[in-house]
Amino acid sequence: MNRDGLQRHRLKFAWALIVLLLAFLALRAGLAQWQQLSQWRALAEQAVSLQGGPGLSLERLRQSAQARQIELAEVDAQGQAWQLHGQVADERVLQGWLQSLRAEGAQPLQWALEQDGKGLRFDLVVQP
Repeated sequence: MNRDGLQRHRLKFAWALIVLLLAFLALRAGLAQWQQLSQWRALAEQAVSLQGGPGLSLERLRQSAQARQIELAEVDAQGQAWQLHGQVADERVLQGWLQSLRAEGAQPLQWALEQDGKGLRFDLVVQP
């Protein structure tokens, strides 16, 4: 009977050890999942804060034009819109610049293009 009691206690001890290990693994997986979710939450909060960032500035507009070899002769800020006057060598360059301005959040409202002695002269109204 002593052997039977010892055998019974070993079996109970083995089951208790298995349950303890399974509980440990479940707790560890739960903590890892919670940590990962908190990292995603922090990343989402950062993304939301970046969306409300500054729009297109006049300095950024000038740098963008200069990088595309567009000469801005005059920039007038009129309320919510900017009126731009300048020259460009090719209409495709101007079209590419307008697309990049749209990508940065600016909205071209009105534009005109005419042939000049040096190239093309443009007038553009943009809402940043």
